[in-house]
Amino acid sequence: MEKSAFLDAMNITRWRSADKPGKPFLVLHDIDADLSAQSFIEQVLGLVNVTLDECDFDCEMHKGPQVVWDMRKTKRRPRVAWLVTAPLNDVMQNGDEKRQLWQQICQLLNTRQSER
Repeated sequence: MEKSAFLDAMNITRWRSADKPGKPFLVLHDIDADLSAQSFIEQVLGLVNVTLDECDFDCEMHKGPQVVWDMRKTKRRPRVAWLVTAPLNDVMQNGDEKRQLWQQICQLLNTRQSER
């Protein structure tokens, strides 16, 4: 088992140096989430002008980064994510979930366009 997967399974938050700037964006997922379909994640993030390199992936929200996508099964407050969906496996297998994700992306892009 990979060290980071082991720490995630035990719900242990990793130490971060205060002098090292973190990534500006965060993607929330369940502990047991299989993020092997990263091309899909990369495509969705690309639609909202975010790259994988700019994102941290974690099970818990932490101060600092903007939450781009919350794909946890149990949603917790505050809901500040740009995109909120079911877990990735459910989205990949369910057309309605994909449709809802697409609607959220369109709404986000329309909001950004009207702000300009």
